[in-house]
Amino acid sequence: TKKDRQLTFPIHSPRIEIHYVWADINMLSNLFLLSGKLKSLKVEVMVYQTFPSWRRAVPALSFIHDVLYHQFPEFFTWKEKLYFFPLSWLSRHRSDRLIATTEYVSSELLKYNYASRKSLIDIVPLAVNQSYQPQRNHDPARLSALREKYQLPDKFLLFVGRLNVRKNIENLLKALPLLHDRKISLVIVGQADWKTPDLDNILCNQDIRNRTHLAGAMSDEELILTYSLASIFCYPSFAEGFGLPPLEAMASGIPVIVSDTTALPEVCGNAAVFIHPHQPDSIAEAINELLENESLYADKKNQGLQRARQFTWEKSAEALMQSILNTVALQR
Repeated sequence: TKKDRQLTFPIHSPRIEIHYVWADINMLSNLFLLSGKLKSLKVEVMVYQTFPSWRRAVPALSFIHDVLYHQFPEFFTWKEKLYFFPLSWLSRHRSDRLIATTEYVSSELLKYNYASRKSLIDIVPLAVNQSYQPQRNHDPARLSALREKYQLPDKFLLFVGRLNVRKNIENLLKALPLLHDRKISLVIVGQADWKTPDLDNILCNQDIRNRTHLAGAMSDEELILTYSLASIFCYPSFAEGFGLPPLEAMASGIPVIVSDTTALPEVCGNAAVFIHPHQPDSIAEAINELLENESLYADKKNQGLQRARQFTWEKSAEALMQSILNTVALQR
């Protein structure tokens, strides 16, 4: 977009050309603007973010991160559901292939008729930036400055993500009074999003309010440091198409607690401690167990580091390129 022209593109290569188009609303840009641009540039294959073009100007790949609004409509506003309403038809009739980040999303795309068969869907997982490292690998002065800036406690649980009802922050807060450790706090990093939870009502509980730190949004550099300072990362989300924050936490060397739903078991493998997201006592039990069992804590920390190493952007790029080649092969 025009506002991005001032940014420096992170990769320099004679094989890369940069062209700017209006894209403030992804759906409108993809549907109506890109097809003419692609034709003039003689593009061979186009990888779309979610929505493909209305006109099938060139072979099209649609990268769809999730379709959670089908199975979990209660977590989405009517505006969001209306926005995504045409996606199923467009994916089926205007895309040659689809890309999903997990097998879970792939199965949902088939279930809701986004593709006619599984062979038309490729898996391209997300990955973890190598900047996410255990605390010992970060500059102590920077860690100290960050702790002072955000007034972070010495020992804390961490949640990172958008503040909406799907992320299940309410039940995480309700788990705080059930913890055996009466001093450990919860730091919440993120901004309010569509369908925000009623946190004010829960924070009327003084025990919960005194142990909750709403840090708001952070820069990427600050977030990397915050992960490494946490004792445990808690991600009790009701539903995820992938779930990148748990992997970022694993790469940062802290044990992870996640829900046993949707794509999270697939992404986290055996490296996480799993909970039932609807039950605050299940969340509290997992936190208590990690805090009180040094052997389990160390095992999950090490397993997390190993699990995170499996998700690299090099592997993702290779999978994406294979998907592009698969699309080209369909045209022959």
